[in-house]
This record gives sequence, structure tokens and C-alpha cells, in this order.
Amino acid sequence: MDLTLFISFIGTVLILVCTPGPSVLLATANSMKYGAKKTSGTILGDLSANLLQIIVASAGLATIVISSGELFQIIKWLGVAYLIFIGVKKIITIPKTELKKSDLKNRSFFNLYTEGFLMSAANPKAIVFFASLFPLFINETLPFIPQVIILGITFLILDGISLLTYVHFATKLKSYLENKEKVHLQNKIVGSLLILSGLMLSMVKRTNN
Repeated sequence: MDLTLFISFIGTVLILVCTPGPSVLLATANSMKYGAKKTSGTILGDLSANLLQIIVASAGLATIVISSGELFQIIKWLGVAYLIFIGVKKIITIPKTELKKSDLKNRSFFNLYTEGFLMSAANPKAIVFFASLFPLFINETLPFIPQVIILGITFLILDGISLLTYVHFATKLKSYLENKEKVHLQNKIVGSLLILSGLMLSMVKRTNN
């Protein structure tokens, strides 16, 4: 694994997972209703769906690497464009900050796991996201599968830590997550950092190629 690319990957993922999104809002709402322990089911469900999406996206990328190295390079450049696109979208889009209303009845760990899984699995954009993000941090001169495994595990760990942090401080963060102006300001900062990351990665690729 290329250490420079790996460090860049960690930085980019940290920027992404710290941004409040549907999974964060769901986990936070469930934590305030059912407690942090049960909400771990929501988090595990979300991460399980992400794992499947990573496997599907990586399988497609592996086929492309084997069949056409040039096509893989094109996908890398599309990944840079997609990263910048995400950044711009975060800057201009007004965030949805409404915390989901949880059912009044007591819910099992399995119910919350299923809810978290379906929340993430129902987003087809996630596969596009992983297929666009991972190629930016893969060195095609090194074995493909070990790099994907490292990137996948790293993403899941960082995403899990982010969700656990939001869940742990759910009560304190409630007023922040329901304030559109504050969340939008954070999204503008995150969007700017994503654009910067995309531009920096594009320059690195030009130098390497």
C-alpha cells in the first residue's frame, strides 16, 4: 500500500464521515430514544450495507483493472471530478437536519440493525461513491485486492468511529444537528476541503503519470 495515498485516503474519509448525513441523523435519533447500546445495531446495519457496497464496487473495479489499465486511469480522473462535485454540492445544498421520529414502542437490536442496513443499502449512489473514491488511492503497480481490503477496512473503521461519536454525544449534539445554519456552515467547510482534496489528488496523478 502506498503510504502517501493511504494518508490522503484517511484525510479524505475523515472529512466525509464527519459530515452529518442520513445515517448520522438516524443513529443520533435512535440513541436519544433507545440508548447508545441498542443504537449500536443501527451502526452495524449501516456498516454492513457499506461493506456489501464496497465489495460490489471493488468487484467491478477489479474487472476493469484486469481488462484495461487505461480505462482504470479514466475512472481515476472521473473520481477526481466526482470528489470535486461532492464538494460543490455540499457547499450549495441546504442540508436536511430533521431528526427522524422513532417509534414509541420498544425496538429490538435486530429491528434497529435492519433499519440501519436498509437506510444505507437503499442508497444506490453509495456504490458509485465507492467506485469513484477508491481508484484515487490505489497504486496500479501494486496488487489490487490487498489495497482494496485495506481501504475498505479503514473506511468502515473511520465511519464506525464517527457514528459512535455522534451517538455518544447525541443529547449534546441534538440542538446543533437541528440548526440548519450551523450544519450548512460545516458543509461549506467540508465541501471546500473536498474540492481542495480533489485538486491536490489530480496534481499528484499528473506528476506520477
